[in-house]
Amino acid sequence: MIDSEYVSPETLKEWEREYRNKCRREMTRYLKDFPDATPDEIRDLRRWVRSGHSPYENGDFISTESGGPMDFIRARRFLEDEYQEYLKDPVGYHGKPDDTSVSEGPNWGSAPDPGV
Repeated sequence: MIDSEYVSPETLKEWEREYRNKCRREMTRYLKDFPDATPDEIRDLRRWVRSGHSPYENGDFISTESGGPMDFIRARRFLEDEYQEYLKDPVGYHGKPDDTSVSEGPNWGSAPDPGV
């Protein structure tokens, strides 16, 4: 870790500029993987990258099955899909289970087992 007390403000600005340029280059490569990206997705991605973030991360801390951060467009699509599912049945909506091997969903309405 670098102690910013010992780094000049000019050096910090240069590092920030380099990082933002790196993120812009990443975005250009990243968008090649999403030829079906909508104008809204591209607009939101550009805002995200302009604010100093990588396109390979998301602001909602959504992770992939392997535990790493989900990229921006996939996370955005995931949230949109979840929202559409919620709109179908707001009262009965429980989200997708973390463990897809579970055959039964959680019984949200039941009281905890008193023997526990």
